[in-house]
Amino acid sequence: MRKLTNSELDRKSIEEFQQTKKNPIVVVLDNVRSLNNVGSIFRTADSFLIEAIYLCGITAKPPHRDTQKTA
Repeated sequence: MRKLTNSELDRKSIEEFQQTKKNPIVVVLDNVRSLNNVGSIFRTADSFLIEAIYLCGITAKPPHRDTQKTA
């Protein structure tokens, strides 16, 4: 099985994604120690068009190579 290209997947360009209206939902990560979980939340928020993510306490802050592990 071959890997599909972005055009075959009908994905939006970066510019189109930035112009897309976001859902009025805010996610707050407070003292999340796992970099894997932080990266996962960022990708999930992107897919659901979440408006904002706030990182509090000791939560890891991207970009960090370990936040990409679950990609």
